[in-house]
Amino acid sequence: MRTYYAFIIKDSLMNFYKDRPYSLYKILEQIYKLKNNDLMLGYRLLEQVTRPFGIKKIDKFIYKKHFDELEYSRIDDEHMIKNLYSEEITFLKAFNSHVRIKTNNNCSAFFSSIQEYDENIFICDFENADFFWINKFNFETIV
Repeated sequence: MRTYYAFIIKDSLMNFYKDRPYSLYKILEQIYKLKNNDLMLGYRLLEQVTRPFGIKKIDKFIYKKHFDELEYSRIDDEHMIKNLYSEEITFLKAFNSHVRIKTNNNCSAFFSSIQEYDENIFICDFENADFFWINKFNFETIV
């Protein structure tokens, strides 16, 4: 399973980091790797770089995008896609500061949905050192 974290980057930083994704990734990675006793520092640093998703807003948005799909389900505030055709199993959970997507694929069906949610979304997989701007992701290259 891969775990992706989606962040909405502030407009002022988006313009600076749009052509420097590695630098932005390293900033977010440092925040991600902070120890538990530095959580307040991490939260403050994250506030300087990102805008909040708004848990209720993103939950409602995801639900409206997928509620009529056979492979989609939602239990409380966790969204799931279980697509037997593509063998995808993906869980999405929204937090105020980010969205976490756990999937058995390299590309989640939720990526296209959150791409429509905001144009400044940056995706990181810290365990695999993978990162990209969602609006520059090429969905056609993923099989």
